[in-house]
Amino acid sequence: MVITNIANSKDIKIEDGIIVEIGDNLSDSEIYDANGSSIYPLIVDLNVKNSESISKLNQRALKGGVGTILMIPKHKPIYNKLHLAYNLTKEKDIDLLVAIEAIHENKLTDIHILVDKGASALFLNSDEDMNLIRRVFQYAEMLNVPIFVNANNKSLLGVGQINASDKAYSLGLEGIENYVESIEVAKILELSKYFDVKLVFQSITTKESLEILKNRDRNKIFVDVCIDNLLYTDEDIGDFNTLFKTFPPLRSEEDKKALLEAVKNEEIDFISSNHIAISDENKDVAFEEAEFGISKLDKFAKLAYSLNIDDKIMTKMLSSNPAKLFGLNEGDIKIGKKAKLMLIEKNEYEFKIKKVFIF
Repeated sequence: MVITNIANSKDIKIEDGIIVEIGDNLSDSEIYDANGSSIYPLIVDLNVKNSESISKLNQRALKGGVGTILMIPKHKPIYNKLHLAYNLTKEKDIDLLVAIEAIHENKLTDIHILVDKGASALFLNSDEDMNLIRRVFQYAEMLNVPIFVNANNKSLLGVGQINASDKAYSLGLEGIENYVESIEVAKILELSKYFDVKLVFQSITTKESLEILKNRDRNKIFVDVCIDNLLYTDEDIGDFNTLFKTFPPLRSEEDKKALLEAVKNEEIDFISSNHIAISDENKDVAFEEAEFGISKLDKFAKLAYSLNIDDKIMTKMLSSNPAKLFGLNEGDIKIGKKAKLMLIEKNEYEFKIKKVFIF
């Protein structure tokens, strides 16, 4: 197949699902006319909660321009061979990576066995027992598998509902302070210095955390930011709009600006969806009772590429950087890479994924 008439690329020739040539006036028995649309690699989303069936995730991902997801066991535990096999063996069009809980109910899981069975990453909460966390780092170093960490302290979180701010005060809601995240970032970062481990801080939201991570070893320590925190602030909650109740919470305008500046300066490594499917009945309740989370996998590409950020930077953080972390042969439009691509038609008023290519 040859894809022609692409707005932001020369013709692309694909054989057996691999990009074999990029040039002018390429020929083949099968021609697909892009009709002036732009082409981008499909997104590699490193933060998708396992809150719904694989088939639904598959449908949402393809609709949202996502070709590979890392499933995070935040909603339902993935800590044994049965849980892992159940997810890995389901039929799907997208590629599925699974992170397993490294610590479950205050005990280490069978990390070595689960990695041998196909787990791609370890997931842990930063406020677990520090000796157990140290042992997780030891396993990760031995098995050469990345750790994804949720940097938050439940004891400090309390019954917090939204960012600690004037908005929380005006709504009479318990606030979540920035230090609930930043002190955990500092603690885990310090521990990481003693291990040769790839560590991803997931869904960083505060300017304080960015400052702590500024001089990190970028070959080992990576920063992920959720699309929510690049688009919205706690002010978008308005008068108790539960659709914007998410975790980590939407922060201040100052935090949002710091995150956007870090993205533009390429001080961030990944942008992910932090997708979690929440039913209407669990959102259409009093704010304090509503579940945390925003469903957005099916519109991820639209949200990300609508930001006022250079497309090349966005593609690095959405596709090529996360693919590189896992050694995946995708994420770039280059000869020899898998042809996992999407055609996008966008202008000031419209964004549409016209075609997804997965061979």
